Amino acid sequence: MKPDPQAALRESKDKLRKKLLDLRALIGNDMAEMASQATWALLKESDAFKKGAMVAAFASIRGEIDTFPILEGVLGSGRKLALPHISKDKSQIRFYEVKDLNRLFPGEFGIPSPEPLHPVPFDKIDLMLVPGLAFDRRGHRLGFGKGFYDRLLPGLRPDALSVGLCYCFQLVDLVPTGPHDVAVKAILHEKGLQNAEA
Repeated sequence: MKPDPQAALRESKDKLRKKLLDLRALIGNDMAEMASQATWALLKESDAFKKGAMVAAFASIRGEIDTFPILEGVLGSGRKLALPHISKDKSQIRFYEVKDLNRLFPGEFGIPSPEPLHPVPFDKIDLMLVPGLAFDRRGHRLGFGKGFYDRLLPGLRPDALSVGLCYCFQLVDLVPTGPHDVAVKAILHEKGLQNAEA
């Protein structure tokens, strides 16, 4: 019987997912707060942020770096902020402009989400912060296997910057990838912002 490359890929992704979820569960509040402030300090000094008018990001849940200081910082800087809203049937993700973080509501998967009122044209996004369980130095990303961002990222303008946001321990040597997996252009964690290697 021939080995199934798809099954092997799924298995290696699942192993890495479990490892990173276990590590992420060990993060205490102090570390989460420090990482959140450090990533915002790095992001706001970056050329991509200084040049960008529209930032797409995400509201953090379950052990992710706390993105709320970043979201508040984006709004406080006078830039526009867009957050994702996942459709009820979980088949689609769209970004909507957010002006008040107190007006988010629990969406699909428990993610704080905007009301789907003011859709943001994808070509207006200058910088996108992308969640992930793991990233490697080439920008390959491991998510939860839903494929939302793999479908989204190719639609960004060529000059827009996609940035994987993570803790430094989530930067691994190699993320197993298949033909449909799409890499980000840069990785941001509490110790630095680095471009993905070609």
